[in-house]
Amino acid sequence: MSLQRRLMPYLARLLTSPGRERWRRRLLEARRRLRRRPHEATFYFRLDDPYSLLMAQALPAFGEHFGLRITPRVMLYLDGNLYPDPDRLRALAPGDAAALAELHGLTFPEHATPPDPALSLAATRCLLKHEGDERFWSLAHALGQALWSGDQERLTALARDHGQQPEDQARLALEARRDQFLGDGHYLTGTLHYQGEWYWSLERLDHLARRLEALGLGGGPWPLDYGAAKRARLDRPRPPEGTRLAFYFSFRSPYSYLALERAFALADHYGVTLEVRPVLPMVMRGLTVPRAKRLYIVTDAAREARLHGVPFGKICDPVGVGVERCMALWPFAEKEGRLREWLLSAARGIWSQGVDVAGDAGLAKLARDAGLDWNRARRWLGDDQWRERAEANRQAMLDAGSWGVPTFQTGDALVWGQDRFALVERALTPPLSSG
Repeated sequence: MSLQRRLMPYLARLLTSPGRERWRRRLLEARRRLRRRPHEATFYFRLDDPYSLLMAQALPAFGEHFGLRITPRVMLYLDGNLYPDPDRLRALAPGDAAALAELHGLTFPEHATPPDPALSLAATRCLLKHEGDERFWSLAHALGQALWSGDQERLTALARDHGQQPEDQARLALEARRDQFLGDGHYLTGTLHYQGEWYWSLERLDHLARRLEALGLGGGPWPLDYGAAKRARLDRPRPPEGTRLAFYFSFRSPYSYLALERAFALADHYGVTLEVRPVLPMVMRGLTVPRAKRLYIVTDAAREARLHGVPFGKICDPVGVGVERCMALWPFAEKEGRLREWLLSAARGIWSQGVDVAGDAGLAKLARDAGLDWNRARRWLGDDQWRERAEANRQAMLDAGSWGVPTFQTGDALVWGQDRFALVERALTPPLSSG
């Protein structure tokens, strides 16, 4: 093993450690006090991003509760290299946002479809003109609802009443913001940046709320639960017998690891069959993941892991040979009736124990932990039968409408993300009786 791979788990543990996080937060808070600055955050908002619209509805009350000054930064153009399959994202996001809106008591147009780019630009030009004034939040809501409802007459009326930034000036500003965004350390709009940390979409406001409460802000807990989508309530009627839940999973995805044990627990509770369908990671399918995106994912996964009590942080990246060897043992573990044990053992080893699965010593340890006979298991390492199945899983995931892991599918319902277990539960189970 190279020196770099030997050091990787320890560097990752340092990067994701809660001690480092506390130290960094204290330093930034001391700097804020020294400069006598208010508590302030920047909100990266895009009208044609459904998650931005949901955040924009929540943030005014959130900011008022905590005394947090929130400065909006209007965006439109993004770096396409950061999105592995933007067309599928655009198609999936409206339905996902509508489900989240219903869960949280927010509004988002039903049956919305991605808006026309020309209309998005026109609406954005209107919002840019009012980015710095008190009308921003109400105007953002009105423009967003009209844009996603396809109400061109309403958009025209809003632009006429409120004015627009000149098109050439708006384009230049939006292009400059696109170029700066990745340099600032992030890539997703609908994101709040506060004191060195990023909070994407409603499902991360719970982390920020706890951070602000620890500083003595708010005069009490934030009353709304914007972490509700992450948790299955386990109080719904049992689904019909024979219900199956497909779970598209990657050994290199920290979010797949965070979802794995909870997915088994959900399936056990409701008596459904969980079909874990491994796929190769994006970078092994020719897609790139920029450094800013990798760093955000690891640090975000670390705080989500702490929230759910999942061990995380001593990481040895399995990309390449390591992933292939884990995949090669998948059919053997399945044949032995130990697939669940193998998936959990391998994922924990990679993401919390720093085990190098590219080598025999590490792989053998995890195989034994899963109750597999290593002498028999190792014979499967030269068998490539898993590749055809992994490709079939990938194609099935794409056909269903998703591009990456973790993705859950039951029947025609598709849910993407480890922070959507409430939506997975709803998709699995019959509606609750109103009586």
